[in-house]
Amino acid sequence: MKRAHAIWLITAAVVAAAGAITLVDRFEVAAAPPAVSEVRPVHSAMEITLPFDRYQHSPADLTTIDRATAVLARRCLNDFGQAWSPPDPPPLPASTGSSRYGLVDPDRAARSGYHPVDNTPRQPGDRPEATPEAMMIYTGKGTTSIGGKRIPEGGCLGQARRELERGVPAAIPAAELIRLDQETFEQAQRDDRVRQAMTNWRSCMAASGYGYADVWAANNDIRWESETPSQVEIDTATTDVTCRQRTELVGTWLAVETAYQRQAVTEWAAQFDALDRGMRVRVGNATGVLATRLNTQVLPT
Repeated sequence: MKRAHAIWLITAAVVAAAGAITLVDRFEVAAAPPAVSEVRPVHSAMEITLPFDRYQHSPADLTTIDRATAVLARRCLNDFGQAWSPPDPPPLPASTGSSRYGLVDPDRAARSGYHPVDNTPRQPGDRPEATPEAMMIYTGKGTTSIGGKRIPEGGCLGQARRELERGVPAAIPAAELIRLDQETFEQAQRDDRVRQAMTNWRSCMAASGYGYADVWAANNDIRWESETPSQVEIDTATTDVTCRQRTELVGTWLAVETAYQRQAVTEWAAQFDALDRGMRVRVGNATGVLATRLNTQVLPT
């Protein structure tokens, strides 16, 4: 199992926003590290929330967007006389919490050690195969026209995504958000308050006979590369989580990174406000597409 830090990712359905704004200056550590609010104990991955979280779509929103994208792509393919169409994607599973700081939940540690929980949505079983021509029209790759009719840029998929971006204001591009998210994570990890908590965790682990330099060394121990967790892995993970709680490592880490992210949101308030508005517009566009589909499927009485 590799390091479990999940940086902020935005699905392909929403990364094509037009007119994206690039932050001119890198977000650097302030001369004085930002003050933190109360450090609260963290016993579950579901308790880990950060300021940036409000600027990413929920699993329910992403499911709506993905399904609307499929509807629009089908309409486009139908215009080309194609019988094949992409199926509705399965709903994305609800969040099981953040793995940003590694293992947190005592129950999970006792059950599966450091092994990840498989939360991948199942794909439809009977998915029809697309013809090469249908895939060229869908993706826009391979040719620019079919039967004398020009294929939209990026294919029907690209056209569908652009339609869902109508009215979305210029905002921070996905790549910039990912960079900024990673940067605040690294800043917090370098912060003296987190470093001290990590030192305390290391001492706690050493008292039980473990010599890991930090939580990632424990998380990425090569011995955990087996298909199923061993008792040694489970014992190590259980001790790891116990030490995290005793030293308030995760609570401190969360409080410190929260301060850095709030600092970033304040510094670029206009861009984050635009991102927030854009998310609402995008979901509204997708909801409208799905409502139109439902209305057209209603049979007359």
